[in-house]
Amino acid sequence: MNVKRLPLGLLILALALGSCVSKKKFTELEQEKTSLASSLESLEKKVNMMEEDNKELSAQKDQLTEKVGMVESKLKTTESEMASMNKSVEDKQAQINVLRDEIQGAFADVEKAVSESGQRITELEDMLYLDLEDPINFSTGSARLNKEDNQTLEELADMLNKAPNMSLIIEGHTDDRPINNANYQDNWDLSVARSVSIVRKLIAMGVNPKQLTAAGKGEFQPTVTDDPTSQETRAANRRTEVIIVPKIGKLYQLSKESGT
Repeated sequence: MNVKRLPLGLLILALALGSCVSKKKFTELEQEKTSLASSLESLEKKVNMMEEDNKELSAQKDQLTEKVGMVESKLKTTESEMASMNKSVEDKQAQINVLRDEIQGAFADVEKAVSESGQRITELEDMLYLDLEDPINFSTGSARLNKEDNQTLEELADMLNKAPNMSLIIEGHTDDRPINNANYQDNWDLSVARSVSIVRKLIAMGVNPKQLTAAGKGEFQPTVTDDPTSQETRAANRRTEVIIVPKIGKLYQLSKESGT
């Protein structure tokens, strides 16, 4: 078709219609562009907010990671300290077990020897005494042993020879009457002389001197105080005590080690 042959009015109508359609489409596109721009701006804001949140979370993560590292370090230190402490406790318990076995063994020997000798052990004021069936007493102002004392001394010697780890303190006592003569300056001298007489007799019977200690208490620890001037009271106080000496060196050493 040749445009030049179209009527003029028809040509103007066609151009007008084409112009109207293009302008409408353009307006719609402008509106769509504005809407997309607004949506894009909103999305950018959300992205920025998410990035800020991400930074904050990342910082919190770093803090938590640091705290976890510190906790793990402390935990390792604590575990190491606990392991060291447990080892120390085990070592102490092993020492206690060894010491307990030694003490039980030593006292088992003592109890066996005392029982076989026919004597008994008595505890008095935290001391272990031999309760002698026939106590050794002395005459007034004398440290001489009597023949009647031989059986008791033989039993003591036999007991000590059967228990070489056992030690005794032989403790002499006097009555309340003072003494001062050529042999004894005072009751201290006399009480010690009485214990020495027994120690020497036991050594003569074959007892190891290392198992014996001589000691004297004078008149200052009477066993009987009723009617102190009577013959019976004074005779009872002119006595000899036999004390069992426990070996406490290892106990003392353990107490020192436990305190460090």
